[in-house]
Amino acid sequence: MPGLDYEYDIFISYRRMDEDWIRWTNQNFVRPLRSLLRPALGNVKIFVDEQIETGTRWPDHLAHALARSRLLIPVLCPDYFNSDWCRLELALMHHRAKDNPATVILPFIINDGDCFPPEVQAIQAESIHDFANPFLLTTSPKQVDFTEHLKGCCCPRIQTALAAVPKFDPAWEAIAHDQFNDLFKIKTQAQITVPALSLSLATKLP
Repeated sequence: MPGLDYEYDIFISYRRMDEDWIRWTNQNFVRPLRSLLRPALGNVKIFVDEQIETGTRWPDHLAHALARSRLLIPVLCPDYFNSDWCRLELALMHHRAKDNPATVILPFIINDGDCFPPEVQAIQAESIHDFANPFLLTTSPKQVDFTEHLKGCCCPRIQTALAAVPKFDPAWEAIAHDQFNDLFKIKTQAQITVPALSLSLATKLP
């Protein structure tokens, strides 16, 4: 389909555990990351969803953003993998570049867990344990340290990854819409949980 292309540079996939973690993700993590990437990349477009996982249009909104994003940054903790939505975001991006998922997935770990699938453990991750505090003030010295860590250790990897993403494929959007809407129907109509499968088996992808 002519004219279709990426819309976002980065899609932040994270577990919206409570309001404090949502604030930390947006203010302590995404905001400085966006500013630090600007000198090298210009107007960096980062998608981070703050909506509650309800509403008939929410799956389409999420599917569109994921399919049109160059790079996925999952913010990983054990509870991340208790979310069917988070696992689906990760599985879809993993499928996009299954021969070399590190080209489109750059995990950030805020808390380790034995539940991380082997597909995820095989991808080099950035540890931000020391700064993953939902009550961390954006004006604190600890936040300054976090910003320096992002600037020195994380931004160069992100820039390299963004330069190597595959050419946009319109088929990704159709697949994402189907998968997200199927999951939405399961959770709203049948009120059951999708089984916790390995990423390679979590979705029926072509």
